[in-house]
Amino acid sequence: MDRTATLPERIVQICAIACTVIYLITGLAYLCLDYWSVTQEDFWRAYHICLNNSWLHSALYKFNGHSLFFPSFIWLADLRFLHGDQAFIFYASLFLLIASTALLLVCAWRDKSLDLTTGLLATLVIAGVGFWMGRESITAASGFNCMASFVMLGLAWALLLLPRMGAPFQQWWRLSFLLLFAGYIASFSFATGLAIWPCLIFLAWCMRLPWRTLGVIMFGAVSAALIFHFLPPKGDHSNLLPPGTPPGAICLEAADDFFRLMGAPVLYCTTAWQGIQITEELTKSSIFLVCTGGIGVLLAITVLGVYFLRRPLAGRTLEMIGLAFVGFNFGSLFLVVAGRLVYFREYPSRIAAPRYIFWSSLFWAGLVLVTLGLATRHRWMRAPTAVLVLCLPVLGWQAHRDEGAHWRYSRLLTEKAATGLINGVYDPGQVLFREMDNVKLLTPELRARRLDMFATGLQDWIGKKSSDLFKVDPLANHFLGDAHIEPLSADAEQKDAVQVVGHLQPGKKRAPAQVMVILDEHQVVAGIARSFATSRMLDSLLFRNRMPYAPLYGYIRHYDPAARYVLRSADNLRLSDHEIEIVTTAPKK
Repeated sequence: MDRTATLPERIVQICAIACTVIYLITGLAYLCLDYWSVTQEDFWRAYHICLNNSWLHSALYKFNGHSLFFPSFIWLADLRFLHGDQAFIFYASLFLLIASTALLLVCAWRDKSLDLTTGLLATLVIAGVGFWMGRESITAASGFNCMASFVMLGLAWALLLLPRMGAPFQQWWRLSFLLLFAGYIASFSFATGLAIWPCLIFLAWCMRLPWRTLGVIMFGAVSAALIFHFLPPKGDHSNLLPPGTPPGAICLEAADDFFRLMGAPVLYCTTAWQGIQITEELTKSSIFLVCTGGIGVLLAITVLGVYFLRRPLAGRTLEMIGLAFVGFNFGSLFLVVAGRLVYFREYPSRIAAPRYIFWSSLFWAGLVLVTLGLATRHRWMRAPTAVLVLCLPVLGWQAHRDEGAHWRYSRLLTEKAATGLINGVYDPGQVLFREMDNVKLLTPELRARRLDMFATGLQDWIGKKSSDLFKVDPLANHFLGDAHIEPLSADAEQKDAVQVVGHLQPGKKRAPAQVMVILDEHQVVAGIARSFATSRMLDSLLFRNRMPYAPLYGYIRHYDPAARYVLRSADNLRLSDHEIEIVTTAPKK
């Protein structure tokens, strides 16, 4: 530490380091425990395109109006070489998230005006927002995190290059090429990445860079827009505006949506401490949501306007990052509102959906970074700014923990739904994608190609005698628990299918069984069950003892009420000597 630092400064430095470490460690732990382990959401449609077209066609294809060229090669390689293993996509996305955060930190610490205290506070803001679990709807969703983190990687790389664009002409050509490439990475990883171009133009203007640099960025913007426009398929823009609505009303409605998007991170943090659940009614009626978003937008317009007029940004990389966060996310959320006016009118609760917090949280972080940069030149701002930054981890902590627990439980439910697919059961109560027709369309293809949940071949056991598949393991005497039959929901199409629900008791020496077989009275495999254990220590440290220890879920595709069924562990192709009888009614607690 700085030996000349005063006692209050040292306290601030220690607190900043401690908060950064806590958010990094807990954020990484939550992500590794909560990430998508099976195909979910829009990837049921995306994978159908990837598996039935060439790599080039799949990479160039605009999906839901987004060009996913760069991230698509990650899941294309995963489908081709790694059997659709979602863990590979997660670790690739985690690498991108860490790399983009690291580049931003390198850029921030290049600011020569930074002292140690300000640098540590800036590190807390950048790393803290990067691994804050309020953004976990994107960061835990492996494929979506690939898209968003590729965008952030392009932005971070561009911010590293931009201050060097005043170099001599020979170096400038090479730097210009790299800057354009960074912009293309952001633009063709997700549609909101197109906001990088006006952001870079604004920053170049404020840094008083040569006109040739502004010309290169404008060329990049025009070329990216043209390429994006001509990528297949051609978009239908006829339904972007609500029909029969006057222009004035459309502008007011768009402003209201924009304010709500911007205010969402503050709402989620405050309601988490109050124990209030975010509902559709709260999203539509919250004045607090609109006011906080409106205040943030007015602050941003004021800050951007002052910097635009004064152009004082040369050599101030911390303020440059802050302005980039503000300007880029201002532009990206403007694109969201412009493209989803009709959608938000039909589904008003989704205006403040968690997936948009990935971007709006960076907007607020940008305002804080600009304030930190100003505090390096105005001594009177240092103390209140330090207090403000150290209050932010406290404000976001409850939402951080709540979302970590929420997505752990969500992963448990998706594993249950995947178990149903392994058994050939489409359980309407466990939805991997809102459009079940897409799940039914892709599932046979995943099964035939042995991809994702079908890669291990568990589905091949069904209908075979256990003696033909396994050896009996007499040491598996820890296999204890209970299991019972539960019917599927009333709207299930497969009327003779049921689910098996229960839990395993903890063993003294061994971890609970992960894979089990459901055997009928003839020792034929009638179904597969799986358990999803959460370490008691991790449950206590991260999830506040909310997670069940080792719940098990399985399915029987063709259930016979007159037959007797039992569960036996089948880890490593070794059948447990002990069995759990599956009863028809749940045991009393």
